[in-house]
Amino acid sequence: MAPGIIRPVSRGELKLTADDPEAPLHLDPRYLSEPADLNALVHSLEVSIEIMESPAFAKWRKRSVWPKVKTRAQRVQWVRQTCETYHHQAGIWKMGIDATSVVDPQLRVYGVGGLRVADASIMPAVISGNTNAASIMIGEKAADLIRGVKAPALRAA
Repeated sequence: MAPGIIRPVSRGELKLTADDPEAPLHLDPRYLSEPADLNALVHSLEVSIEIMESPAFAKWRKRSVWPKVKTRAQRVQWVRQTCETYHHQAGIWKMGIDATSVVDPQLRVYGVGGLRVADASIMPAVISGNTNAASIMIGEKAADLIRGVKAPALRAA
């Protein structure tokens, strides 16, 4: 069992460090920078421990790999020391029409002519499932936009 949070509130940043395309990027994921994320992760750890230590799992349980700590403060510290990402990063080049958007609804980068972005980076919010299918759909939409194919009209059921 791997407790985790699917929709973190914390937001990281990716910045250019120079106008040289070969220059290293500044990347700060800011994991657990929002208290809600830390609370959710500690809570999911506590629920996981409760489930795995229940009698229902006794015959499959060999040994515990959970932290031996018992207090909430100790569990918070354990989470801070051991957590890592397990999901696909997405959303750095948000698609939308507000001031924080980088890509418009036609997948064009604002202020850069002739450039579209068609991958998980344009997702305004991380989806709850694997990003593969959504990324394929974004690619298909990009292909239609580039070819000038209009989406079929929706029909009432």
